Amino acid sequence: MHNFNSISIFARFFTLAALTIALAACSEMKKVDEMKDNTSEMNQTTKTLLNKTGEMKDGLDKMSTATDEMNQQTKDLRTLTREELIQRMTEMSQNLATLADTQKQGDSSALRRSSLNQLLRDKTLQGRTAEACLYLQSFEYQVLNSAVSDQNPIYRELLYQQAMAEFFLKIDELAPKFGKVWPDANPTEDVGSEENRASAFNAIAFGLHKSNRQQLADPAYGRPMSIYDLIMVALALKPEIDNGRVVLPEGPHFIKEILSRPARVEQILQTRYNMFTYALLGLTTNMSERSKLGQIWKLLFKLDIDLSEQARGAAPVQFLYDEVVKPAATTTEEMLSVGINPELTTTTSLVLSRINVTFHSKDPNAISSQTTAREGRLNESWLRYSKPGNELYVGRRR
Repeated sequence: MHNFNSISIFARFFTLAALTIALAACSEMKKVDEMKDNTSEMNQTTKTLLNKTGEMKDGLDKMSTATDEMNQQTKDLRTLTREELIQRMTEMSQNLATLADTQKQGDSSALRRSSLNQLLRDKTLQGRTAEACLYLQSFEYQVLNSAVSDQNPIYRELLYQQAMAEFFLKIDELAPKFGKVWPDANPTEDVGSEENRASAFNAIAFGLHKSNRQQLADPAYGRPMSIYDLIMVALALKPEIDNGRVVLPEGPHFIKEILSRPARVEQILQTRYNMFTYALLGLTTNMSERSKLGQIWKLLFKLDIDLSEQARGAAPVQFLYDEVVKPAATTTEEMLSVGINPELTTTTSLVLSRINVTFHSKDPNAISSQTTAREGRLNESWLRYSKPGNELYVGRRR
C-alpha cells in the first residue's frame, strides 16, 4: 500500500511537471509567433517609410526643378531688353482685356435675359418701369469704360449695331399688332397675353433714354448714348442717305438696323410720347391705386396737379423735371425734327385734357428766385410737350 501511494504521488508529480513544461513551451511558442508578427509589421513599416521617403525625395526634386525654372525665368527677365519687356507686358494686358471683355459679355447678356423675363411678370407698372430701365442699361455698349479696347471707335460702333439688332428682335415679340399704340395697357396674369406684352413694351418705350452710369461719353457725339439717342441719330441721318450724300455702307453701321424698321420705330416713339402723360399722373396722384371705375370718375372732373415747390418741395419738383417733363419735351421736339408728328391716342388725349398743371404758390413778385426759376422751367417744358404751338395736340390714333 505504501508503495502504491509512492507511485501515485510520483505519477502526479510527473504529470504536473509535464503540464508545466507544456505550458512553458506554449508560452515560448506564442512569444515566437508574436516576434514573427512584430517582425512582419516592422518590415511593412520599414517598407512604407521607404516609400514615403521616396515620395518626399520626388517632391523635393520637383521643388528643386520648379525653383530652378523660376530662377531661370527671373534671369530671363533680367536679361530682357526694354522692347521685349514692353511686348510681354502688352501681351499680358491684351490677355487680361480679352478675359474682362468675355466676362462683361456674359454678365450683360445674363442681366438682359433676367430683366426681360421679370419685366413680363412684374404685376405693377412701377416695377415694370424699373426692370425696363435695367434691361436698357445692360446692353454691352452701355458698360464701355476706360479700357483700351472700349475706347476703340470701331469696336464701339460694332456694339451699337449688335445692340440695335437684338433690341428690335426682342421688341418684335412685345409690340402690339399692326403698329397699335396702347399706352394704357396694364399687366395681366396671363404672361403671354397681348395686353401684358404691350404693357412691357410701354415700359421699355418710356425708359428708352436711360444710359448706364458706367458708360463713358462717345467722343463722336459728346455724350453717353442711349437706345433713344441711337434711334434719333439714325433718323436724323435718313435725309442724307435718301439724298445720296451718305452712301451705305458708309457711316455708322447701326443705322441700317434702325432705318430698316420704320413702322416699328414710329410705333415705339409714339408710345413713348404718350407714356409721359401717364408717368406724370402716376407720380403726382393716386390714380394708379384706384379701380378702373374710380379712375373714370376722377377724370370726369378737372384734375388739378399743383407742381409748386411749396406744395411738393424742391427735390420732388426737380425730380419731375429731370425724369418726366424734360424728356417729354425733348421727345416731342425731336420727333417733329425728324418728320414724325407726335400723336396722342384717344384715351391719352382725354386724360391729358383733364389734367390742369398749376403753380398756386408761385410768387409773381419773385421771378428771379431759384424756386420760381425751377418752377418756370418745369412749366415751360410741360407746355412744350402737352401744347405744341400753344394748342393741345390731339392726334387721330385709336
